[in-house]
Amino acid sequence: MAKEDKKLVLAEEDCIGCGICVTVCPTNIKQEKDINFDVDAEPRAIAVDNGQAVIDYDLCKACGICTKSCPVDSLTIEVVA
Repeated sequence: MAKEDKKLVLAEEDCIGCGICVTVCPTNIKQEKDINFDVDAEPRAIAVDNGQAVIDYDLCKACGICTKSCPVDSLTIEVVA
């Protein structure tokens, strides 16, 4: 049986741009520990831009930690067929 692929999905109409997802993302936390990481220049797995969460699918591992922390439940993990 093949491993199921998962994807983080954002309900843009519900997102309030609070940034909690950005702070709890393990990929972002790992990046920030790199002394050469430039938060203003480098992509992050999830970030807030113009008051809206933005997901970088190349970096996001769809672990689901952000979904548990979102105060408005705008983030979900979905199985990709």
